[in-house]
Amino acid sequence: MRGKEFIKTLFMSFFIIVTLVNVATYILGITLQPEIQFGYEALLSPLIYGFFGVLPFAIMYSNRELSVRQLLIRKSVQLLLIEVLLLYISFGGGMFDPSNTRLAMPLAGSILIIYVLVNLILWLLDLNTAKSLTNELIDFQKNHNEADISVSDD
Repeated sequence: MRGKEFIKTLFMSFFIIVTLVNVATYILGITLQPEIQFGYEALLSPLIYGFFGVLPFAIMYSNRELSVRQLLIRKSVQLLLIEVLLLYISFGGGMFDPSNTRLAMPLAGSILIIYVLVNLILWLLDLNTAKSLTNELIDFQKNHNEADISVSDD
């Protein structure tokens, strides 16, 4: 990924993460702590998670195409960094009570699920872009070939 494309991916990732964190917060909240109610400051936590969740995406930046092996290694390191960073922010940073360990595994699981979903959504968006570009290229080639044929017929 290069320059503008990388920045665009970071922004898309941020907004996807924030949306999925909201969904995960709702699901975990109603299942694990339905008695707790939040104030307005709770609206900032998905943004914080989104910001820190996007930071490890920096290891995916490369000026050249990565091999499958390099990509898998970087994705694994990225996932590990995201898990460690977000769990630290959650428990060490004061978002959750560190003594409440029953939240650790569901939170780690939700981070993994969100990571997989973000990558899946980004892949689907890239696939859609690739299909669109391929169709445009095919149309361009058809129009170009038709123009060559009409010129040679004259």
